[in-house]
Amino acid sequence: MQSIDNKMVDEYVNNVCGLVKNKKVHENIKEELLSHIEEIIEEAVADGKSEEEAINCALLQMGSFDIVGSSLNKVHKAAPDWILLLMTSVFILFSIFTLGFMVKNDSTGLMESPLVRTTICLIIGIVGVFVMLKIDYRSLKKYSKNIYVGTMIISILVLYIATAVNDGFGLICFESISFDIFKIFSITPVLFIFSLAGIFENYDWSNIKRVLIGFALAFLPCMTFIFTQSLTNTIIYTIAVITLITVSGIGLRHILIYTGALGVAFVLYILQAQYRIDRMFSFLRPLDNTDGPGWMRNQIATLRSSAGLFGQGGNYAQDMLPLANSDYILTYIIYTFGWIIGIILLALVLAFIIRIGFVGVNTKNKYGKLIASGFCGLFAAQFLLNILMNLNLSPAFAVGMPFISYSGTGLIINMFTIGIITNVYKWRNTPYITD
Repeated sequence: MQSIDNKMVDEYVNNVCGLVKNKKVHENIKEELLSHIEEIIEEAVADGKSEEEAINCALLQMGSFDIVGSSLNKVHKAAPDWILLLMTSVFILFSIFTLGFMVKNDSTGLMESPLVRTTICLIIGIVGVFVMLKIDYRSLKKYSKNIYVGTMIISILVLYIATAVNDGFGLICFESISFDIFKIFSITPVLFIFSLAGIFENYDWSNIKRVLIGFALAFLPCMTFIFTQSLTNTIIYTIAVITLITVSGIGLRHILIYTGALGVAFVLYILQAQYRIDRMFSFLRPLDNTDGPGWMRNQIATLRSSAGLFGQGGNYAQDMLPLANSDYILTYIIYTFGWIIGIILLALVLAFIIRIGFVGVNTKNKYGKLIASGFCGLFAAQFLLNILMNLNLSPAFAVGMPFISYSGTGLIINMFTIGIITNVYKWRNTPYITD
């Protein structure tokens, strides 16, 4: 039996689809239901039943349409990842609370009002999330190469402009307003990862020539970060892109060979200047040079050790630790609110990273899987570097804790990234239908 021409079957299938709100999966559901019904009818006819009896038997065996429809609606429900959005909201609310506490105790060290700026950036970020949820991210895959090339061109132009203005400091000034053009590089890792996910969706890693081209595409953006003297962006992007190409299907042998080569190049880069050596390895000798880099590490250790379980409250003073509202906010949180709050925050960070990984694992679409995996590496690298730095377990990096540290631009970019991830989750079980 190649097709079923029966009003009862059509009515049953239409009733089931009527309960599934995600219309993009209706055709797939119809095909699947008709296939099951057809199999049952064929078996019943083979047992000697008439076609009408076989159809009645098939519909009875399929079960009530409202139960089947409700069950399929849950499976194919196109809803954002509310759990991830809830975690993100907790981070942001805690950040606002922490900044408010700093303002109240006059310990931000900022000339501007951090709460006003954070609120404005939060509103922009929320708008960005809603915009991302309104579109299907898969419609952007065809623009992957354009996004990659465009981001690379913008990066090169920014480098050129930055070195040409204000003695290479990248500050563009208009009367009393100044803009650091290097801040544009805060968004480029996200754009490169997003574009590479589309490029590597069905990439052939079996051919050595293709492998070389793939690695060139993946790691060429590192050059733009190196030219801006941004060691932090280089490390964060490298971790993210290695995660992405690993999930895309590259062999372990190639990963070990090329990442090993990158590691050697990185070590040689560090060894070229004494200040880089001091920056990278001073954390191994925290008691040396206590008037220089060692002062910061000793101060961090002192603040952590004196925090206690419940913290020191409003006893923090501005001169205790520079950058307490950004790079070293974890140390401030532990000192002010105690180790209990610090441990809860670290547990939430771990859950946050696991949740993004869950989105990647449970996404059927390869493109979405690569996006989620790359962004998971991006967030994991930022959180890990910041946490290790605040625990004196790594060199000092210019990296804040996502959503927690005071950073207007960073908050907008991170919320935009979360918008993309929740979009991936939203369409994880839905086939992409082109118009």
